[in-house]
Amino acid sequence: MSLLRPLVFILLGSVLAACSSTPKSSDPAPLTSFDEQKRLKKVWSYSLGDGQGESYYRIAPAIDGDEIFIASADGGVAALNKKTGKKLWKEYHELNISGGVGVASTQLYVGTADGEVVALDRLSGDELWRTAVSGEVLGAPAGNGSVVVVQTYSGLVHGLNAESGERLWTYTSQVPRLTMRGTSSPVIVRGVALVGLANGRIVALDADTGTVRWEQRVAVAQGSTEIDRLVDVDGRLLLIENEQIVVVNGYQGKVIAIDIASGRPLWAKDNSSYVGAAEALGNIYVVDAEGGVSAIAEGGQSIVWTQTVLARRRLTEPAALSGVVAVGDFDGYLHLLGQLDGQLIGRTRVDSDGLRAPMAVDGKLLYVYGNSGKLVAYKVTDR
Repeated sequence: MSLLRPLVFILLGSVLAACSSTPKSSDPAPLTSFDEQKRLKKVWSYSLGDGQGESYYRIAPAIDGDEIFIASADGGVAALNKKTGKKLWKEYHELNISGGVGVASTQLYVGTADGEVVALDRLSGDELWRTAVSGEVLGAPAGNGSVVVVQTYSGLVHGLNAESGERLWTYTSQVPRLTMRGTSSPVIVRGVALVGLANGRIVALDADTGTVRWEQRVAVAQGSTEIDRLVDVDGRLLLIENEQIVVVNGYQGKVIAIDIASGRPLWAKDNSSYVGAAEALGNIYVVDAEGGVSAIAEGGQSIVWTQTVLARRRLTEPAALSGVVAVGDFDGYLHLLGQLDGQLIGRTRVDSDGLRAPMAVDGKLLYVYGNSGKLVAYKVTDR
C-alpha cells in the first residue's frame, strides 16, 4: 500500500495559517457581529473520557428510544436519558475507539483503530463479542438486529452476524492512493446496506448476502495531482421521503438524491463536501468544503440561499430543528442560521477544544458532542 494512504489528510479548511497578523485567504473567517434572534439554552451536559482523542475521529452520539449513547476514543461508553442527561450506565473497555456509536435492538456497536468491531450489551455496556475486520473503523457500524455492516479505512465493507460477530460476507472497493481522514457510516434500510466510498461512489448491498444491488457515482476524480483527485464520500447519508430517497454528498463532487429502490439519480447539484446533509421545511441543508452553508429545494430545483459568513471555519455536518440550521466549528462555537434565509441569528461556545462530530437532533433538543468529551443538550429559544 502506498505511504500516501495513511496520511492524516485534514483538508477541512486547515491550510497552514501565515505568521503575519494580516488575514490571508486561507484564514478562518473572523466571528462577526449579528442581530441575535435565537439563543441556545443548555438543558444538561455530561463528560466522558477524552472525547474525540487526538487522531481526528468523529465519534457521533446515537439516539434510540429514550436513550442517547456516546463513546470516547479512550474506551469509554455511556448510556444517558436523552431528556435529563441522567447516567444509566458507564463502562470503560480496553479499546481504542475510532468509530461509533451504532445501535440496533439490544446491542451497541463501536469500531476501533486496531481494526475491530465490538458489540456491547445495550442495557449494561458489557462486551458481547468482537471481530477483527482488517482496517481502522472510522464510521459507526450499522445493524438491523440480524446483520451488522461496517466499513474500514482500507476500503472493505463487512457483513457480520449480529449474534456472534461471525463474518458473513465482504465487499471490496477500490481505494485511491490518497484519501481524506474518514469514512462514511453505513445505513441499513429495508434489507439494503448503503455505503459511501472513498472512490466517489455510493453502493447498495444486500444486507444479508453482500450482493451489489446498484452503484452510483457521486464525484469523478479529475486533475493531475493526488489532492486534485480526492473524491471521498465521507459524510453521513441522509434518508428522506419516508426512507425512499438517500441524499449523498461527495468531496469535489455533487450533492445527489437517489431513489433507493432503483439507484436512479433524481437530482444533483454541484457541492464539494466532506460532511452529510440535513433536511427541514422542504429544504436540504448542506455545508461545502469552504465553509459555505446552503439550502437546496428538496426537489433539487434551485438553491434557496447560501451563507458564507463562516467560511473556512471547518464546519460540522448541519443539524436542523426549531426553525434553525445549526453548525459547529473548529473553535468550538455553535452557530445558528435561519432556515428560511440563512441569516446568522445565534451563537454559543460549546467546547474550547472544538466541534467535529455530527450532532444529533430529537424533537426540540440538539445534542452536541465536543472534541474534549463534553456532550451538551440544548434547546433553541427566542432571545
